[in-house]
Amino acid sequence: MVVENFKRKELILPIGLGILFSLLYIKLPLKYFAFLLMGFISVVAILYDIRLGLIIGVFIMPYMPDMLNLLFMIFVIFAYIYRETFRERNPLTKDSIDVPIMVFLLAIIISTITSLDPKGSFRDLAIHMISIGFLFVMVNSIRNKKDFNIVITSLVFTGTLVALYGLYQYKVGVQMEAKWLDTENNSGITTRVFSVFGNPNILAEYLIMILPISASLFWYTKKLSQKVIFFLTSMILFIALLLTYSRGGWLGFAFGMFIFVLLVQKKLFLLLIPLGLGSVYFLPQTILDRILSIGNLADSSNAYRIKIWRISIDIIKDHWVSGVGFGYIPFKKTFEAYIRTMPAYHAHNTYIETAAEMGIPGLVILLLFIFILYRYAIKKLIKGEDRYIKVVGAGILSGLAALLAQGAVENVLYLPKIIITFWTLVSFVLVLMRISNESREIG
Repeated sequence: MVVENFKRKELILPIGLGILFSLLYIKLPLKYFAFLLMGFISVVAILYDIRLGLIIGVFIMPYMPDMLNLLFMIFVIFAYIYRETFRERNPLTKDSIDVPIMVFLLAIIISTITSLDPKGSFRDLAIHMISIGFLFVMVNSIRNKKDFNIVITSLVFTGTLVALYGLYQYKVGVQMEAKWLDTENNSGITTRVFSVFGNPNILAEYLIMILPISASLFWYTKKLSQKVIFFLTSMILFIALLLTYSRGGWLGFAFGMFIFVLLVQKKLFLLLIPLGLGSVYFLPQTILDRILSIGNLADSSNAYRIKIWRISIDIIKDHWVSGVGFGYIPFKKTFEAYIRTMPAYHAHNTYIETAAEMGIPGLVILLLFIFILYRYAIKKLIKGEDRYIKVVGAGILSGLAALLAQGAVENVLYLPKIIITFWTLVSFVLVLMRISNESREIG
């Protein structure tokens, strides 16, 4: 009798859900019902296996509005906390890299509290904190190379879809904004692709993080079918990057690939130099003209940046101890107080921007975090014996290096999607560190 009652109770939830979704199907338009049903299935799947949430989060991020991305990440974080409440897990990686992350997090919290506009600073603080929370879940949920490879391959594939959309924009000749280009010095350029990011420079920031990872998977795999796949993804990403006509993106990519060769195979430098020089003869004239304009001070974009840098340095001189406050909003308001005829959202330089927002101590904390991350990653990943960890780890570090190099001419830690991707790549480094540590302990 007790068993029969238990079986009846077991049927209550599925029957109740069946009735609920039947009513919703009748009442709601089909597209809303489908969206709700897929959302419900995703929630159940993520609660069942948090790794699905990480894969979904990485894949959908470029296409979703910023607020939905952040809400989804918050859900994944709380789903992880709910699942792991009664389990004993060691946080992060058990490496010294944990400390710089916590110090950086503490620094941006203090900078928000002491900000000239705390409410404005909270926007950027929330994005970074949620991204670091997502990092925490990634590091503590992806435990082996198989799961890691699924996540990182998902990132490459979604990046390729983003790039393909950019190629479509080039084919149809999507209209570009006048402020994106000095037409007098770049008369041959009619289109700069931006895909789902709304700005070609931002698309370039995203692509240069993904492209070295795709190249690393191509370099690592020995299966012909996989080599063909990752060769194609790398070429699609590369062509889309070229069509952004982002000079900062090109320089960042060149630096990132320099780091990749340095970490994986130094002998390739002997091959890359003649290849690089030879490729000049095959590049379209528009790209060559764009490259030659990098040092042209008459170019309106270059002149605009230099003027912003000078004013930003004046802001740093006046607020060098604690800065004006974390995030672009306090910076923007302060910048407008220095020159009202030239509004700017950021300093077009990540390091000048950081110093202006958080003071010189904040810049030092950021640089120390980057230094320690690379120091430990090279020690644990690149100098290890596992070829997969070494090659793919080099690809991730090269993607980060490319973004940080573009940071010399852009404030790359400004928009949510780039901030999220940056911390996702940092989480990949920490995941590989943990896998490397655990494999050594087993060995």
